Amino acid sequence: MITGDTILVLLELLMCALLWFLAGFAEKNINSKWRICYAIPVILCLVMITVTGFEITMLGAYIGSVILLCGFFRDNKLIRRISCIVGAVSVLVSFAVASNSSDYRNVDYATEFKTAFKKIERFYILDEHKGIDLDSLYEKYLPRFEEATRNHSEDENIVAWLEFTAEFNDGHVYYAPKGDYEEVMTRIYDKILGNDYGLAVMTLSDGTAVAVNVDPYLSETGIAEGTVITSWNGKSPVENGEEMMKYFGFADKDNEEFYKSLYGAGAGGDTVTVTYLDEAGNEQTAELSKIGSYYSDRLKTALEIINGGIDAGHLKWTDINENTAALRIKMMMHDSDSSNSNSFDRLKSQLYAKLEELKAAGVENIILDMRDNSGGSGAMVQAVVQIFSPVGEHYYSNDGVWDNKKQCYKTDPETGKFLIGKRNTYAGEGVWDGEIVILINANSVSAADHTIQILSGFDNITVMGFTESNGSSQGVGGIYLESGMLSISGSLMLYENGEVFIDSGVDRESGNDVEIRVPFDCEAVDSLFVRGEDYLVNKAVEYFNTK
Repeated sequence: MITGDTILVLLELLMCALLWFLAGFAEKNINSKWRICYAIPVILCLVMITVTGFEITMLGAYIGSVILLCGFFRDNKLIRRISCIVGAVSVLVSFAVASNSSDYRNVDYATEFKTAFKKIERFYILDEHKGIDLDSLYEKYLPRFEEATRNHSEDENIVAWLEFTAEFNDGHVYYAPKGDYEEVMTRIYDKILGNDYGLAVMTLSDGTAVAVNVDPYLSETGIAEGTVITSWNGKSPVENGEEMMKYFGFADKDNEEFYKSLYGAGAGGDTVTVTYLDEAGNEQTAELSKIGSYYSDRLKTALEIINGGIDAGHLKWTDINENTAALRIKMMMHDSDSSNSNSFDRLKSQLYAKLEELKAAGVENIILDMRDNSGGSGAMVQAVVQIFSPVGEHYYSNDGVWDNKKQCYKTDPETGKFLIGKRNTYAGEGVWDGEIVILINANSVSAADHTIQILSGFDNITVMGFTESNGSSQGVGGIYLESGMLSISGSLMLYENGEVFIDSGVDRESGNDVEIRVPFDCEAVDSLFVRGEDYLVNKAVEYFNTK
């Protein structure tokens, strides 16, 4: 039993004992104030239900507190003592039932899914844009949630939500279970990603799959960083990764292709048969034993090496060389004051001062490192783009037109396109007119997508990365469930022509592109995984040197 229910049972039993003795004492010391004591269990019970939630198998405990109210209405020793006995028995029966019931505090995941799905149908704005057949998804996934309910399995419920939300290919559609998110999701990823065989596998830009993040013990097999992997248990690394994509919904298909094989290197049992090319280019075969039950840790490390930004705090500057400085932007948020007031004037004044200092020091180039930027405030987006945009009015986006009566966004009955609402602009301040490179990856999402979209249109600003940004930019809404929270795209943003702002459609090509797509090649693998360098920063410096 959970702590709250256990506390309620113990307190009610204690109250039954105390009220039993109070019944005799009150008969000898007549005073109307004793009646109030018999109402305390009901008040206590209501407080605990508010904290822990109603639970049907605890009904006996709830009824027990109501039975004790007899002493509040009848000032009679016998009635009060009988109510104490009956109340205590009711509480004990409830405790026994709850302790031995497989349905105790069990979430009805299927009912949750049905409730959430109705809200998705009503509020999710991109189903037609993305070509999502919601009815088919409902029929496909309802049995999964019904099974999770029958099995009383939180993990089955979470995995079902992972697969369901991945179908949307929308970075704003995800499920967050209650509790410690990182701890819970680590447990889930440990289950679904497979075993650790001592290496991850990454596909290079030319389509070749190579070993990365290789454990030293594999040196005896001849597998090292950059070794070409030709098959994995009889399949190509990309095929193994393809099977894992049902859990991970990349908004942009190019980004999915980039990472796909990395997710599949946990496939196998106690051993896995790997074929690879040795240093002479001859194909060899090795049977690798698992060195751990969880591939998720090796995958996480590989992703951190590939995706990781400059090792600096949020909104902190780093000197790259005498001509170049870098600003790390991990999210589009500043501090609690700016979040509460939606004003980023203090941030802007700090950036003004720093940029003037850099100019005085002869710095000509800036790197805006927005890799793994998790998004945030639209107001901060405007604050940043104002500073780095040329002087004058610039276009941001258009709102959709909301229909208050139907509680949805209006569409043109003839074209089916959303109707265009308010045109949003901002005033550029031209504080910096030197060269700028924005470093991005597939985790640069939401408000980061906005920033990249707007700034990429200026001549002195270049977007660079191995991949495009995430490609998910609509406003976010939350559906709150007993077991967690479901995030969806619920607030519409459009281009001037009425097309959906940035988010990919049926073709899974987002409106954000990368101007310089840095090849992920053998040189990149050596730089990242052998020498431990920030390869993209090096490429940005090379680019500046050509200007």
